[in-house]
Amino acid sequence: MFRVLLADDDYEDRELLKLEIQLALGPEEPDLRFYEAVSITQAKETLRERAIDLLTLDIEFDRMSEGIEALPELFETYPTLNIIVVSGKLNKGEVMEQLFRFTKDNVLKGKRWARHFDVLDKKDTKTEALRRAHSFAFNQKDVADRLRDLLLLAESFLDEDESDKCLEVYQKIQNLAPGEFESNENIHIFRGAVSPEHSLELYRKGEKIVASLLLGHQVETRLKTFTRKTVGRHSQGLLECLHVMERAHRINPFKKDIFLQMVRVRNKAIHHPSTIDEKDFDFAIKSLRLLEAKI
Repeated sequence: MFRVLLADDDYEDRELLKLEIQLALGPEEPDLRFYEAVSITQAKETLRERAIDLLTLDIEFDRMSEGIEALPELFETYPTLNIIVVSGKLNKGEVMEQLFRFTKDNVLKGKRWARHFDVLDKKDTKTEALRRAHSFAFNQKDVADRLRDLLLLAESFLDEDESDKCLEVYQKIQNLAPGEFESNENIHIFRGAVSPEHSLELYRKGEKIVASLLLGHQVETRLKTFTRKTVGRHSQGLLECLHVMERAHRINPFKKDIFLQMVRVRNKAIHHPSTIDEKDFDFAIKSLRLLEAKI
């Protein structure tokens, strides 16, 4: 059995989606069950009442971005739910930019929420995304409840900044569901394997908003580490870090200038991630090396 919730206030669009899903999954899944919601409120009620394997979510309901605004809560409440956002007006990059406007703090903590999430135009062929969702639901069916509980536990440790405990939970998730995307990605992040170079790779693969936010996070971390190595401690704010080094006469004008430029890159990446391009990544990589080099 594969249960699909179609959240869309347009009857014709819901019927077209049913046909697409039947064509894509019919040969593999003889028992397709469809549920329909004409509002976000009704979709949430359905999710509370029954187990759903795939949610297709329209962007527009009464308001243009109502579907996007509902996503953070849906991701948080149903961490193993497959979601396909269907939009006739926005592309994936635009949807991701709006989504991460609501969730950037969680992204920087590692709550990527990208594990079972696609954004497709209404005109796109959805076969690959549908089969991917079906495969995940089928493979994880026996462990779905346990997987959901572990993901929520990991996120609670993230909220409390207990990264060691969080890492242990992510490893348990990998033991339970080898290759699970988010836990695997975050294990690399916590072990220091994610760098500006790695973020640049994500950027080139199309994960532009996530890559930009991670770049900002990495730049901030490296600047605080540089401060701590220079004066034995760091402050919460980056400009205060610089002032501490200046008062201790431990930073020269050349490195002060680099530090300030990196603060600007960090602010741009965090507050305006859609404006970051490859030149910013290259500049950050080279500048951080210069800052950290011994003279």
